Order: sequence, then C-alpha cells, then structure tokens
Amino acid sequence: MPRALQSALAKPLRENHRTSTHGISPSVPKLSARAQVPHDTTVDDMETPQLKQRKPKALSRLIVEPEEEDEAFSTVPVEQMSARGVFLLSMAVTSFAAFTLFAVAELTHHHPRFLLADVLQGETHFAAQWALLLAVPATSAAAWFPISISHAPRGVLRITSSVPPPSPDSPALSLPPTSSLLTKLARRYRRNHMFAIYQSVGWTLYGLFVALQLVCFGSDSVRDLPFCRPGSRSVQAVAAFIAEVLIISSVLTLEKRRDRNRQRRKDRFVVQLNNFNNMLLLVGATLLALASEYTRMFPHPSGSSVGYPMATGLGSLALFVTALFNTYGLGGVLSTKDGWNFYQPFMGGARFVLFQIVSWTCFGAGAALQVLYLLSLVVVELELFVGAMAVAGSLFVVAEIGMMMSLLVFRKSTQSPRRSGSGVHVKTAGDECVSEAKSTEGEVVPAEKSDETTVASPVQAYLFGFHERLRDFADECLAVLVIGGLANIQFIPNALMFVYFALTTNLSPTGVAFYGMMATVMEFFMVISRSIATHLYLKDSHNGLRKDVNRYHVKYVLPQIVTGCLPAVVTYRHYINDKEEAFVPVLLLTMFVYVYEFTYRGNPQQTGCRERASWVTGRSFLVDTVKRYFQGTIIRMAPLDPEKQYVLSFHPHGIMPISVMWLQFTAQWRKLFPNFYAHILTASILHQIPLARDVLHFYGSREVTRQAFAYTLQQKESVLLVPGGQAEMLEQQSAKNEVRVYTHHKGFIRLAIEHGVPLVPVLSFKEGEMMDNVQAPMLQRWFVKKLAFPFPYFPYGRALLPIPRRISIPIVVGEPMDVPHIEKPTQKDIDKVHARYFAVLQEMFEKYKDEVGCGDYKLVFI
Repeated sequence: MPRALQSALAKPLRENHRTSTHGISPSVPKLSARAQVPHDTTVDDMETPQLKQRKPKALSRLIVEPEEEDEAFSTVPVEQMSARGVFLLSMAVTSFAAFTLFAVAELTHHHPRFLLADVLQGETHFAAQWALLLAVPATSAAAWFPISISHAPRGVLRITSSVPPPSPDSPALSLPPTSSLLTKLARRYRRNHMFAIYQSVGWTLYGLFVALQLVCFGSDSVRDLPFCRPGSRSVQAVAAFIAEVLIISSVLTLEKRRDRNRQRRKDRFVVQLNNFNNMLLLVGATLLALASEYTRMFPHPSGSSVGYPMATGLGSLALFVTALFNTYGLGGVLSTKDGWNFYQPFMGGARFVLFQIVSWTCFGAGAALQVLYLLSLVVVELELFVGAMAVAGSLFVVAEIGMMMSLLVFRKSTQSPRRSGSGVHVKTAGDECVSEAKSTEGEVVPAEKSDETTVASPVQAYLFGFHERLRDFADECLAVLVIGGLANIQFIPNALMFVYFALTTNLSPTGVAFYGMMATVMEFFMVISRSIATHLYLKDSHNGLRKDVNRYHVKYVLPQIVTGCLPAVVTYRHYINDKEEAFVPVLLLTMFVYVYEFTYRGNPQQTGCRERASWVTGRSFLVDTVKRYFQGTIIRMAPLDPEKQYVLSFHPHGIMPISVMWLQFTAQWRKLFPNFYAHILTASILHQIPLARDVLHFYGSREVTRQAFAYTLQQKESVLLVPGGQAEMLEQQSAKNEVRVYTHHKGFIRLAIEHGVPLVPVLSFKEGEMMDNVQAPMLQRWFVKKLAFPFPYFPYGRALLPIPRRISIPIVVGEPMDVPHIEKPTQKDIDKVHARYFAVLQEMFEKYKDEVGCGDYKLVFI
C-alpha cells in the first residue's frame, strides 16, 4: 500500500481512537491544555444532563496566549531539517564567507603583492560589507517563522483548534485578534531570558557595526581614524560576525525543548548548528590571530601597519571568547536534558569535570598568551617568541574541542543535596530546637527520618568531603568577585572610561589616562551638582514640609545646567581644534550622556517608575551568589500581612547597609514573609551615580527623602529604610562588640504617624563588623552636613580590600508596632512614639542577644 494512503487511513483512525477514549464526538476538536475546562471540572461532569440543559449567562472573554513552541514537535522523532534550519545554516555560511573576505581584503592593504589584491579591495570588499549589513536583519526574521528548525514527519496528527465549535448550548467565544509583532517580541523577551540576552547583545554589536560604517563614510578627517582607515577595519567585521552568530543563537534558544526526544545528543540538529557556528568563530579567530602576527613580523614599508596587529589581535580574542562561552552556555542548554546550570562547580560527573578542567585551563593559557602579545605591541620592553598567536590559537582549539566533549558526557548530579551557601537559618519566635537539614534552595526544613541507613566507606566519605570543600572554595571565590564588584559598583563607570579610550583611540598611555581622568572628573561634577541641589532643597524646605520652596528655583537648577553643558563644550573644543585622534570617541560619549538623561524622566528615584517586577520577584545569579557568601539567622517575631503596609526600620547602618540589599531576596525571607516586599530607601547620591542608580531602580529602590517616602506610603506600599543614615555610619567600628544606633532622626516616625502605618524594627547584631572606613570624623561630619557625602570615604574589609568580611549576621524582625494616625502630629506625639519605639528595640536586643551568640555585645544609643 502506498505510504500516502497509509497516512490518510491512519489519521482518522487515530482521531477516532483519541476522541472516543474521552467520550467526545470525533467531529469536535480536542481542547488545548490552556482552554479545555476549569481545573475543578472533569469531562464526565460536562456530559451530565443538568449541564446540557443549563444555558450560560455570560461567558468571560477567553484570552489565549500563543505558545512559544508547538507541542507536536516534542512528541515525534526528528527526520529532516526544515526551511528555517536550511536558512540559518546558509546565513551562517554566508556571513562567515563575508567576514573572511572582509578580513582578507583588509590584510591585502598591508601586503599588496597578495594574489587578487585589487579584486579583494574593490567589488569583493563592497559585497562583503553589504552581506554583513543585511545578514542580521534577515536572520532575525527567522525568529518569527511559524515553523521549527526540525519538523515532524508526515502523517502525524496536529490539532490546531483550541476551543470547541459553537453549538446551541455553547455559543461561540470571542477570541482576541492575533498578537502583533511587538506583542510577540515582548512576550519572548519576558519569557525567554536567553533569547532576550542574545538578541540584545547581537543587536547592540550590529548597531555598533552600522554606526562605524556611517561614521567612516564621513569627511576625510574622520576616515583617518584607527577603525576607519583602510587596512584597520577588521574590528567592524568582527562586530558584525559576532552579532550574526548571536542572532542565530537566539533563534536556537526557541528550539531548546523541541529536539529533546532524540536518544543521542550528538544527533540533535540544533546542537550541531550551534557547534558549527562556534567552529566558524574559532576559524575566524585563528585567521585574525595569524594575520596579526604575520603583519607584525612583515609590516608595510610605509609604516601604515602599526595599528593592524592590535586591531586584529583584539578581534581574534573577542571571537575566541565568544565561541567558548557560547559553546558552554547555549550548548549546555541544548545538549543536556535537565540538571544544567551555567554555574555548577565540580558537578556533572567525573568525566565532565575532567574535560572542563582541560578546556578552561587551555582557554586561560591561550587568553593569557594573547593578552601578553597585545601588551608587547604597546610595551617595547616586552617581547614574545615568534608564533605566540599560533600557539594561543591552538590552545583555544583544544579548549573548544574539550568543551564540546564535556557536554556529551554531562550527567545530572544524583548525590544528596549539599549545604547551601546562603547559610541563612529560618527561625520564628517560640520555635523549639529541631533537627534541620538544608535543601538545595538554601531553606532550612525539618529533617525527615529515613528508613534506610547508608553507610559510606572512609574513602567515599573523604572524597565526598573533598568535593564539598572544592565547591565551597569555588563558591567563595566567585562570591568575592561578585560582591567586590557590587560593593564598588559606583567606580565601575570610571574604570570603563579608561578601557573605552584605550580601545577606540591610538593615544599613548598618558593620553588614555588623561581622557579617562577627564571623563571621571566630568561625571563627578555632574553627580555632585545633582546631589548638592537635592541636599539644598531638602534643607531649605525642611525635608519638603515647606510648600513655598520651589524645587525648580534657579539656585537648585543652575548648577545642574552648567555641569550638563560640559560634555557639549568639550566636544566642541575637540572639533574646532582638530583633535582627530579622540574626537569621535568623545562625540559618541557625549551622545550617550545626553541620551542617558532620558532615564531621569518621571523622577524614578521617587516614583519607582523604572522598577522591574521580574527583578524583584524572580531569581538572579548575582543575588544567589551574594546569598551564598553571607551566613546568618533570620528570626521572625511575628508575621507580616502582605495586604497591609509597614515601615520597616533597619538598625544599624554599618559602613554599608549590605544586609538590607539582599535580605528580602533570600528564600528564607520569602518563606517567612510570603508575597511581602518593602521598597528599599537609599541615600540620594546613589540615585545619581550611573550604573548604581540603574540597579537600584530596577530592584524598586527609592531615595530616602520625604517625597519618596510619602509617595510610597500613599501608594499603599511598604518601605524599608535605615534611619541612622550617614550619621550612624560615621560611628561604626568593628571589633568593639557594640551595636551603635543613632536615635536623633525622627522623620520616619513622623511619616508613619501621618499615614497611620505600623513600625517594624529590624535589628542586625553584627552589621558593623563587615567593613570599616578611614577615620576622619571632623572632616567627614563637615562633608555630611554641607554636601550630604561622608568624604573621605574608603571602606575596607576582607584583606584590607573594599570587600565585606564573611560574617554570620543574625537579624531579628520585630513585631509590628501600631502608631496613632494623626495627619499633623505635634512634636509631643512624635517623641512619645519615638521613646516607645527605641524601648521596643532595646527589649529585642536583650531578648535575643544570647540566642544569636552576642551575649557580650552592648546596644549603644547615640
């Protein structure tokens, strides 16, 4: 019998068999999982006579969200590659060919005797440019094709109807129209984080490539810039090629569950395509590495080859790094069925760990060798052996192959859950001591009794303990790096300025240092002008109580206008003085500064308009790393109703109120206070520093001003603040066995009374032990009083570095303390609640200091 006839006969048979098993007529399509029936109603209930006779009053509008994937593809074996797969493969090959021709054409400018040099520099180079320009937009269209890379064989039943047809007893439902392209884009960005990351980075690099193309078509003076000069434009091709590979990878993230039914991982086409793309990156990186060293050994007699080895060396390193991390990140998700995490030290089986050690060791050695090579181009005294880039390329090839092999032997860990690095114990007031065991999420749960007892041999116990110590060491090393960066996030933009001018100009080290310092000073003046304006307004208006003080008075606005004009003035001076070596980088930086000004719209530091709900409620790698570093105990004296609002006041401030920033994101807090979140109020100056303010805003933080405080309470939301502030910070010293609390700030009590919101004291016993600051009390107090900034400010902790010490932090969350609701409280009303509040805080300290191991500590009211 012909195959087509068999399929035609098999289809109705399968339909009748499926529908008859559920008691539904074959003519009625099967409901989808989202739109069948309510969870508390079965199909048999729908067949009752009462239900048939009852007429529905009014059916609510059914909203059917289109699924990201077609479930038919996950239930059948993959037989062939679809049009989308062929298209992506062809685009990868086309973009690689264009990149190769582009790079070879640039090389011929330094070696004109190469074969076909004139052809490569003419129409071939022009065609390669256009191919790279069109590749990313064309490939992005593949993300919206309604087909899979690998599709199902013919004859497989695919039901597309999501609702039953209309009948007299069941009128038709009005479905929403098909989602627009923007809606689909927003949905995929929200649901698929890997897709969002790949798309964002890919389009950013593509935008950089397009910007460089437009800039280089400008005047003759612009064409003499390092990245526009013929023979030095390989960086443009690198950006375009990486962008194309990342866009293809973003499409592959949409396929990560469609091809899981294959028995052999190496047969999955999505994995093969990802590995193929990474190998193309590897080949391109090797080509640039060899071209860089060849041109260094045999430069052009005219001296025009000075910048070429550096440009191609940087491009080679970027391609190598992209290839390895793309293989490990996306390749791990596509190659493994479950149990894969990006950060999983010494997990995945012995063979996986062995291949990973070999791969990352070769990668580190190759990267170090390439960095030394790039330094040797700048530092004359540093010389490397001939063939250093070839050796580095060989190491990267071994690293890439080892990474691919490790993914094939990965297996999900089956050992018992390990101790969570967060180390936070959950306790409630009145709980008795129970045997506790930590789950993989870091929560403390009662230990279950086991009917079987497993006795491990001494060798197994030693190996298991050694494995745990290795993982703990890896966790701590990573946490030190992450926390060190987060604790000094305000300095990251300044450091990036030096890197920016080093990569975009041919300036000497002295010139790079000058421009980096100039950008840092300019940022300092812009930040400090905003901070001083806010401080003066709050001082003149008595924290916003005086309504006659206009915050847009020239006294507060003029300094910000003057400092805001500085980037434009500097750019203009570079233009009229023909400082071509740095004009374009300065122009781009100035444009970024003024575009960034739009993030101040809507007063996000007061209204929280930039808050990201997914950041607040979801999980984050950075937050999880911070939780693994700190240890402590959370003691809950009473639950907090998520339907009500509270004013949580945290004591003491410490040099940095670090515990405040991560406390609410722990699994333990969410277990003790489910569905409860209080907006963190932080110092106003932090909401003016780039990058630091962005992170704070995305996590829902607001500045600790009366306006932001009152606005949050008016929105029926809770707040978490540190009342001691900078005055309390100046009093902190470690190794004193004291909890020093500043008691002269009463603004939070006034606002709590005005809105009738209960106060919740939160006491951290060892907050002041994590860090110290340089001691200059008189000078620091003057700066706090005049400029609201405690200069000099150089915090230090672990190994005298600006990294918090790893200390167990006991935190007690007190009971809500009711306050009277008085719209205009008198000073007597405030003092009465103030005295009662700090008496409660004293009782909390005395009650729990012995339990948390701080019996020799003293609570000092300042």
